[in-house]
Amino acid sequence: MNTADALNSLRDEQLLERIALQRDKLALAELYDRYRHSLGSFLRRKVYQDKLVDEIYNDVMMTVWQKADSFRGESKVSTWIFGMAHRICMSHSRKEMKHTQNMTSVEFDEIQSQPNQNEAESEMVDQLRIATAKLGENHRTIVELTYFQGHSLSEVAEIVGCPLNTVKTRLFHARQNLKSYLRKYAVDN
Repeated sequence: MNTADALNSLRDEQLLERIALQRDKLALAELYDRYRHSLGSFLRRKVYQDKLVDEIYNDVMMTVWQKADSFRGESKVSTWIFGMAHRICMSHSRKEMKHTQNMTSVEFDEIQSQPNQNEAESEMVDQLRIATAKLGENHRTIVELTYFQGHSLSEVAEIVGCPLNTVKTRLFHARQNLKSYLRKYAVDN
């Protein structure tokens, strides 16, 4: 078995340990590839600019490299990484807040939809993404992490650094806003 295959079979925790203790660049490369799709997707929904997504993704992975030894195992590695991504993205987003709040549906159409969807599913996903983009930053992040990334509410609370009940409240309000938008869209069409 070659080194790449051996790293591919390791759990995220084991890769972080290799990064922390051995400064193993191949382990970092494996984590980089492993999270490219899910974390990239999360970031694209937050910043909407591919160049900025790549910059933030690289910042996150550089932080993983620098802080691998600070992972205490109290959460899943994905929760830890998404938490870093959220904080880094928030610092970048403060500068871009006006852009994200004024994003048009034309710009949103530039975001790629999921592959292998039929036309009706694709339109529904597009409308859900447009509706999600209209949410405030806090609500949008909760929806993204819960529904698009599959994190539990307790993981989301850890990622965004707020109490579980706050996450639940934000999710409740986000759902109400999404329902309202989607009902309006259904009536208009």
